[in-house]
Amino acid sequence: MSKKTTDIIVIGFALFAMFLGAGNLIFPPTLGHLSGKDWIFSLLGFLVTGVGMPVLGIISMGKCGGQLSNFTKNINQLFGTFFIIFVMLIIGPLFAIPRTAATTYEIAIRPNFGISSVLSSFIFFAITLFFVLTPNNVIDRVGKFLTPALIAVLGLLVIKGFVTPIGRPSDPSVDKIFLRGFKEGYQTMDALGSMILATIVISSITAKGYTEKKSLLKMTIWTGLIACIGLGIVYGGLVYVGATGSAVLSDNLSRTEIVVQSSEILWGRGGRIVLGLAIGLACLTTSIGLTATAGEYFSKRFKDDISYRATVIIICVVSFFLSNFGVDNIISIAGPILEIIYPVAIVLIVLNLFAEFIPNKYFFHGAVIGTLSISILQGWVAAQELINNLLIKLEAFPAMDQVGMSFNTTINVLKTLPFEGIGFPWLLPALGLSLLLGFGYIIMQKTEKAPSMKSESQKKDE
Repeated sequence: MSKKTTDIIVIGFALFAMFLGAGNLIFPPTLGHLSGKDWIFSLLGFLVTGVGMPVLGIISMGKCGGQLSNFTKNINQLFGTFFIIFVMLIIGPLFAIPRTAATTYEIAIRPNFGISSVLSSFIFFAITLFFVLTPNNVIDRVGKFLTPALIAVLGLLVIKGFVTPIGRPSDPSVDKIFLRGFKEGYQTMDALGSMILATIVISSITAKGYTEKKSLLKMTIWTGLIACIGLGIVYGGLVYVGATGSAVLSDNLSRTEIVVQSSEILWGRGGRIVLGLAIGLACLTTSIGLTATAGEYFSKRFKDDISYRATVIIICVVSFFLSNFGVDNIISIAGPILEIIYPVAIVLIVLNLFAEFIPNKYFFHGAVIGTLSISILQGWVAAQELINNLLIKLEAFPAMDQVGMSFNTTINVLKTLPFEGIGFPWLLPALGLSLLLGFGYIIMQKTEKAPSMKSESQKKDE
């Protein structure tokens, strides 16, 4: 095996392991449980946002040279800075990293050891901190040591689910199966993660000697494809396992309870141990990758004020505190925010893939503005349950009627938009405003040039 092939496999599997975090193990079984015998349609929706967008994100970042500043350079600089910082916080200390520790506790630690979430999270982030304090070796450590164990454990779970299924899939318990899978893919945060993790992957590729632009892009594409093929296989297996348990397990179970009980049925008493290993390794690898990348980014952005070492310590401390809110609470709060930011990320990923064919930056501006105008409405609707619960606690019952009317109006507006049923209500507004601003700028430029050319012609005639 050549050095190039070995490098692709090691880095690709490391990226696969970093992606394969808490969301990747929690959401597919739940999705299968809800969709039952129609699990294949929910899987397809999930693959769009959980596999398709991440691999495009990796390639898009490769075309940007692995520089986050290049990813948003065609947008207003202030917006670009805000967007990247916001994404880094979402997949860093606010949501993704705390969720890895919370999931480890609820699935791996609490059922088997019964210790407190505080102690569990403390140990989890102590291990994370140990790995990320030497960032140059993160990729190789994850790829060579943790990933093989992770793949082995997940392989045992999925194969057992196919050989001896839990039961027969039941009828779906939710409507719009494809859309449900599409939206569940948001919660993995993999499209956002691809933009960020690509920076550390590209840095590792460059360190191995692939510095020429063409070879760097090829290596990035291959490592991204390996990671996402692995994700697709794991997703498919876990969704199927969840579907086979849809007629056996209660519909009132939480996401983590579905995963735990499915594993116990498949493996008996050893199920908890096997599942604990899978969850622990998946979450740890994700936590290591995200913490290292976020630490590197913030330490460079604020290099005059804080070091890398101090940054990763702060990230681990903040994540430690937030992780003790629990998985369901973290997911509930993240949902509306992801509804707003995820479509914008998708649009930027696609635009950067074809940046050399786009005449001017106003095509970018229009697409982002059009997308954001609709995704904000989607986020508002997604926040309905959170806001209602808050108003109930505050006993602000008169306000609930007004808020309810606002939600209903917003929902009706979204339903009028094409592709709303498959998760793309923002597509036509983004496309329309992009073309309007982009071609509008071209026409304006031609209009401004025309009088000057005419005056020059008149001078020559004189």
